[in-house]
Amino acid sequence: INWEECAVELAGSKSPSTETFKFLLRLSVANRLDALHVGKWQTEGENLINECPDDRNAREERARLLYSNLTTCEQLKEATWLLELALWKAKLDDSASNIRVSNNEERYQCRINCGVQQILPIVVSFLSPKWGSN
Repeated sequence: INWEECAVELAGSKSPSTETFKFLLRLSVANRLDALHVGKWQTEGENLINECPDDRNAREERARLLYSNLTTCEQLKEATWLLELALWKAKLDDSASNIRVSNNEERYQCRINCGVQQILPIVVSFLSPKWGSN
């Protein structure tokens, strides 16, 4: 079952009630929200569902916004892993010890000191979706 398609169709119909729609919407995205493992995004997704309006057109718009933002978050999460690996690789390449860093401790230190804790939050802040409906 394509839950996204079902939820968007139901959003524009006279039934179900707003509370039933919120319940179905919550069920359709629960696994995706849980898989993000980013509390802020999970909270924002829940808030978007909880604030779902009674108007059919607005409900449909809200459902589309939720699914679009979830897709953006999933892509962003994948991209952050790639950025982290690229920063680590650059640090390994710049390592002064050897051309090939063979010591596991040195590799670990390169990962810790590659700057990912400083760079990722800045990058993510620019790429995170706008969760509000305005």
